[in-house]
Amino acid sequence: MISDPGREPMLDSPATPPVPPSSASPAGGALLRAHPAVLATLYAVAAVVLMTLAEHLLPTSLSSHASGILIGITAVLLFVLRTPARDTPSPAAVQPLVGATPPQPAQFGTQAPPANPDALFREALRDVRHLLYRFNPTHECYDYISDCAERWLGAATDVLCAPGGWHHFARRMPTDDLGRIWARINEALKTPGTDPLGITLEYRLDAATGETLWVRDAMTLLRNPDGSLKAIVGNASDHTAERATHEYLQVTLRSIGEAVIATDLQNRITLMNPVAEALTGWSEDEARDQHLTTVFRIEDDADGQTLLINRRDERHPIAHSSAPIRVAPHEAGDASLGEVLVIRDQTADRQARKAIAEQQARYQALVENSPVGIFRYGSDLQISYCNGRLAEILHSTPEQLQSVDLHSLGDEAILSILQRALAGQRGAYDGPFVTPLSTDVHILSIRVAPEFDATGAVIFGGVGIVEDRTAYLEAEEQLRDTKERYVLAQRGTNEGLWDWDPNTRHLYLSSRLLSLLGLKSDTLRTTGEEWLKLIHPDDRARYRADVIAHLRGETDHFESEYRIADKDGKFHWVLARGLAHRNQQGRAVRIVGSIGDITARKLAEEQLKAERDFSRGLIDSLPAPFFLFDQQGRLVLWNRFVSELTGLPDTELQNAEAESLVIPEQEPVMAHRIESALISGEASAEVMLRRVDREPVPFLVVGRRVILDGRPHIVGVGTDLTERKFAERAIKRLNTELERRVAERTSQLSAALNELESFSYSVSHDLRAPLRAIEGYSAILGSDYGDKLDEEAKELLRRVRAAVHRMGQLIDDLLTLSRVSRKELERRPVDLTQLAQVICEELRQQEPNREVLIDIAPNLQVEGDPSLMRTVLENLLGNAWKFTGRVEHPEIRFEATVHEGFEAFVVRDNGAGFDMRYRENLFRPFQRLHSDREFPGTGIGLATVARIVRRHGGEVWAEGEVGNGASLYFSIGQTPLLGSS
Repeated sequence: MISDPGREPMLDSPATPPVPPSSASPAGGALLRAHPAVLATLYAVAAVVLMTLAEHLLPTSLSSHASGILIGITAVLLFVLRTPARDTPSPAAVQPLVGATPPQPAQFGTQAPPANPDALFREALRDVRHLLYRFNPTHECYDYISDCAERWLGAATDVLCAPGGWHHFARRMPTDDLGRIWARINEALKTPGTDPLGITLEYRLDAATGETLWVRDAMTLLRNPDGSLKAIVGNASDHTAERATHEYLQVTLRSIGEAVIATDLQNRITLMNPVAEALTGWSEDEARDQHLTTVFRIEDDADGQTLLINRRDERHPIAHSSAPIRVAPHEAGDASLGEVLVIRDQTADRQARKAIAEQQARYQALVENSPVGIFRYGSDLQISYCNGRLAEILHSTPEQLQSVDLHSLGDEAILSILQRALAGQRGAYDGPFVTPLSTDVHILSIRVAPEFDATGAVIFGGVGIVEDRTAYLEAEEQLRDTKERYVLAQRGTNEGLWDWDPNTRHLYLSSRLLSLLGLKSDTLRTTGEEWLKLIHPDDRARYRADVIAHLRGETDHFESEYRIADKDGKFHWVLARGLAHRNQQGRAVRIVGSIGDITARKLAEEQLKAERDFSRGLIDSLPAPFFLFDQQGRLVLWNRFVSELTGLPDTELQNAEAESLVIPEQEPVMAHRIESALISGEASAEVMLRRVDREPVPFLVVGRRVILDGRPHIVGVGTDLTERKFAERAIKRLNTELERRVAERTSQLSAALNELESFSYSVSHDLRAPLRAIEGYSAILGSDYGDKLDEEAKELLRRVRAAVHRMGQLIDDLLTLSRVSRKELERRPVDLTQLAQVICEELRQQEPNREVLIDIAPNLQVEGDPSLMRTVLENLLGNAWKFTGRVEHPEIRFEATVHEGFEAFVVRDNGAGFDMRYRENLFRPFQRLHSDREFPGTGIGLATVARIVRRHGGEVWAEGEVGNGASLYFSIGQTPLLGSS
């Protein structure tokens, strides 16, 4: 569905009135032939009188037509006088190209054609949702168009197929979209050769229903032997919903939590979301059309971490990934339109990892500096770790104690508690102990417990605490020394340590923890109730439950995550861990632990959860099946579309084999495609998906290998092929019909061209003979009977001869206009400057007494047909020469210019000018704005110029003012101007 906004609608040339059939009898014809001189004289006098009255009483345009009619009647009269009476068959009527009556079977053979092929074609197109058409640029209408056009344009297909029917389309389309379409078509037609050209365009259309549609139009440009446009066959479809989805996707990309940058094929930036703007320091407007490396500058640090250098030369650790942008991502051969880059700022993650490493170091320091010996052993009763305190107690080294086999102790009491810990039970031993490394006897207190993981499950191993019993003999002094050492350890380590006495409720906080709260002090003594007030109200119940469970002995250690407020009221996420010290009765007498800030980690976890929820929601919202298979071909993830399509519950879909989702005949194909995707990275297959109690449906499933959790998986997406299968069959039928109709139209076009050649020959030869007769008889009347005619009769006779000369000139101009349309273009470089100088010199030779200032710009060159370009300049410069004939100081200029953004050539003069209200008539045949008495001419010259320029793919227009000259512009296709304006 196309139209050319710059082209005028085709206007039929004024039809020459048909010659009325002669009613004279053979006797009347004999009478006319008996006295030819007398009758010719009488008729000439009457004709001249009528022509004079027409010139004085009728407008210029009507008087020209009236003169032509009288000249035609004169020709017929002379033909009767000169020709013997005989029966002459009437010429056959020329059939129009569009809507012509099909030829009868006798013309093409004895076999009758199919009945009413147009009806069959319409029936085939009636239910097709796409709009199929063939556009005829010659008649500016549609050779055919499907019924969908009536719903879009509100006009019947018969109206659209009538000459000028494209106006119904043009009125519903924005002007800028029309210009863009024709610019694309003209650019495509520059491709050498005559093969059909395929292009796809999108444009807006104001539908008859009142809504604005986005239309995708797949056009095939059919070309003439000279490469010019012959016809356009197209398939237009409504893509409004797809456009809205695309715009929604743009909004989604701009609102995504990660930085997103999109580029085109030249790696120039086309889109940046706000996160990318904040990360790079560039605004989207500044970054658009910049090369990606200008905005996205990266380097690797010593640790191999990628750093982004923003516009302020600040460096941020990032992780980034990219993927191609495709029109149809499920088609393997689809060309990439650019690339989308997703960037994640890992500053918080890096800080979190650093905090974790520091926390682990603190834990290690706590263990190493613990006042008790700590060791860990495995199921084989071999020590895998011990701290320095244990080595100190046993007068050994950690290296000597590691890998010691505890079986060698030989003490059944100690071995029994160690083995019960491996079974998940706690144990204790107080008594002598002899290390296998020496014969020294130690009085020790050993406490062992099973080792738990983060979820509370027992790991096959145990941990133990060893204390020297000698220290407990002096309990008070030992307790005093221990408190002093603990305070010193707090000051020395500067960690977030805490110590709480459940009996007195006193809580001691270290300087590191106070710093977290925004306080500056070495230690702080407070109470558990005051600390509870600082905890976020939503976390207090969980915190109390964790503390109480540990005090009751339900957990081996205390651990809780909660939010704590600093002095400014800002909440921080912290991880609190501790261990209760118990008396002989198992009652907790104190709890010692540490607190670390995990705010960054929590924020990262929340962001990861939001992204995971968004991805899951996006997958479930896809209007197509989505599959995720593991490397064994089992289904591990799917979206809601799969469940609704197959009708299977989630329990059956979980871990279902890929082959079980298709019909039995295609199970080997599906298994082979899964294996191919794992090996090559991508595979596709057209399969029939099973459905419960329903017919299977055809889908194109495209699978791609991805690495998840370090293992290969296959991501698959399906495309419903049901409509495409129906469309393929319909298109195959339409192609057959189109081929038949193209052959039929080609035959009709050849016949029309032959008839046009015959008509041109008739105009060139048959019409000139009567004119020569009129000219001859007029000369005879003037020479033989001149002395018998008075001055008025002689003047009338002179006007007859002038009219004959004007008719001859009109025929010459019509033949020139006809040849312009039929002549084959021969494009080559043409020097317009030299051509204009030659034409102006010829004009000066015709009127040597005129002094005209002529200014022709140098180096004006184009690619065009030399003979046709000479015709253009002869008409334009001739017009300027003619219409400056009554100016005292005539001036004519020929130059290159830029007019309203278009490069063009212009011929300017300071002559008679014209009224801009009638400028559209300048380039139409026989439309003149001045009478013959003012300026001679036939009204064909500028129409010939317009036809030549448009055959070259250009445009022609004019500007002027009555009495102040005129400017006539023309452009030749898309050829750049080599001259200067």
